[in-house]
Amino acid sequence: MKQQGNLPEIRLVAFDLDGTFLDDEKHIPAQNLQALEAAAAHGIIPVPATGRLYAGLPQEFRSLPYLRYFILINGASIYDAKENRVLFSADLSNTLALDLFRYAETLDCLYDCYMQDEGLMTQSMYDCLQDYVSDAHYVQYMKRIRRPVPNLPQYVQKNGEAVQKIQYFFQDKDNAIRLSQIDLLPRLFPAVKATSSMASNIEINAADADKGHALNTLCHLLGIPVECSVAFGDNSNDLAMIQTAGTGIAMCNGDAVVRSAADRITACDNNAAGVGKTILELLMQGTDS
Repeated sequence: MKQQGNLPEIRLVAFDLDGTFLDDEKHIPAQNLQALEAAAAHGIIPVPATGRLYAGLPQEFRSLPYLRYFILINGASIYDAKENRVLFSADLSNTLALDLFRYAETLDCLYDCYMQDEGLMTQSMYDCLQDYVSDAHYVQYMKRIRRPVPNLPQYVQKNGEAVQKIQYFFQDKDNAIRLSQIDLLPRLFPAVKATSSMASNIEINAADADKGHALNTLCHLLGIPVECSVAFGDNSNDLAMIQTAGTGIAMCNGDAVVRSAADRITACDNNAAGVGKTILELLMQGTDS
């Protein structure tokens, strides 16, 4: 536990989306939205912190007037929507991305990438996503946010730009291999960080790109002590953020490692507005103190 006694003043709340703020069908529970509105009314800055691109956020979410700052792509980007400006970025070099694609070819997995704020995937892999990702709602989301290209490595090499994130996707039967690769990849490629946001994937970012570093950077830019931040998450790509925040809160449906690192755990899961209920509790505590 990072702190004892009463919570410090809360000035910023960061929250993961999938498995945390969104329910399993990728909808936003009404109480979560009510809690964000209440937090904003108290002068607290709500900040989505997700592995997604900005374009991959639900449209109703992007239109909320009190959401300005976004931690995106697992912390590879901090975006100011009001000024349409990237405040921080940490990408994979083009050469490193190509090396990671070549390595993926040695594994029985699919792979994609985010580059220039666009999801890209080889057409043949795009066509068989459902064989590797069992969550039908996530498959639908993935296909909506990715553009298939004839050959992803060739496309990235010809483009020549840096890559924001790479994902590997494994079939359920290969979960042991997937978990071993999360540990192995940073040893093979010291310039990367490997995490996971769902049961079938590995998310590969630059070593200096994680939600914790991004949260700390955003707090610094806004003049907010990181001790005055609260963060919600459920999976390993949220771990650094949970550890960095003044109060790290794990979802009760979250990974055991994340729950063990958190200051507290939600009473309800992502389907029952665990984030919203906890924010409202924190606001009530602040009112009573």
